Amino acid sequence: MHWADISRRQAGVLSRSQLLAAGVGRVRIDELIRRGRLGATRWSAVYLAAGAPMTPEAVQWAVVLDTASVLSYVSAAQWWALPVGSDGRVHVTAPDRRRTRMPSGVRVHRVQLAASAVTERFGMPITTRTETLLDCVGWLPLREGSTLLDRSMQQRWLTARDVEQRLEEQPGRWGNRPLSTLLRQSGDGAHAESERRMIRILRAAGLTGWGVNVAVTVAGSRFVLDFAFVAARIAIEVDGWAFHSDVDRFRADRRKGNALVADGWTLLRFTWADLFDDSSRVVATIVALLAQAQG
Repeated sequence: MHWADISRRQAGVLSRSQLLAAGVGRVRIDELIRRGRLGATRWSAVYLAAGAPMTPEAVQWAVVLDTASVLSYVSAAQWWALPVGSDGRVHVTAPDRRRTRMPSGVRVHRVQLAASAVTERFGMPITTRTETLLDCVGWLPLREGSTLLDRSMQQRWLTARDVEQRLEEQPGRWGNRPLSTLLRQSGDGAHAESERRMIRILRAAGLTGWGVNVAVTVAGSRFVLDFAFVAARIAIEVDGWAFHSDVDRFRADRRKGNALVADGWTLLRFTWADLFDDSSRVVATIVALLAQAQG
């Protein structure tokens, strides 16, 4: 393949080793640089074809070529169109434990990658979608990681077995601790755990007058509320992980909610993330509504 075709496939970027492999000799490379057909970059032995802009994609290509690594973590997530925001750096994983230097704006993860964990996407050497998701869940702050894991399980991008295999096959790997925590939280007892968390929050706030799993009859139908301040007619529903939900449960929850509101109840819904990461806001919301009810 002609070197110009290679550069077009790689956002205008190519390496000296690629030029040599394409049959472009050292003298010819120097000539292309001298004539301005190839421009130097801040990465050694990586060039930018004349007229090609140094786009974010080109930067990622340059880093991968410069470090002889694969795109990974949040950078790979962008290529897989996953719901993970960028942190402004290019993340790559070295395919072995060698000490790869870390250029400015680059995060090199030194991990022994299995061949099955690496693929190509649009020509880019990159971690597989499964590997990328596991990396990101373990890398992100716990709240963001829990949201990503929940979404991944909903969409069947990941399974609990994928997480278990990472923990079993790569013990001691960085990121395993949050993965292990989130795996426990996402288990079948997730909803019960969210209820236990809510009880601790209410008790710590010194709130009284509430009940757990309160049965009420509204418009001839009997419903069980996760929590209720019956005197104030405030119902509280706490959610476990979304991937445990099914269509029937979703519809039943909506019927219950509509019936309660129509009967004059105030309905609050708190997510797993609310309970574990923003409990002060949960308390403030309840206290404000109780004050309104008493006023």
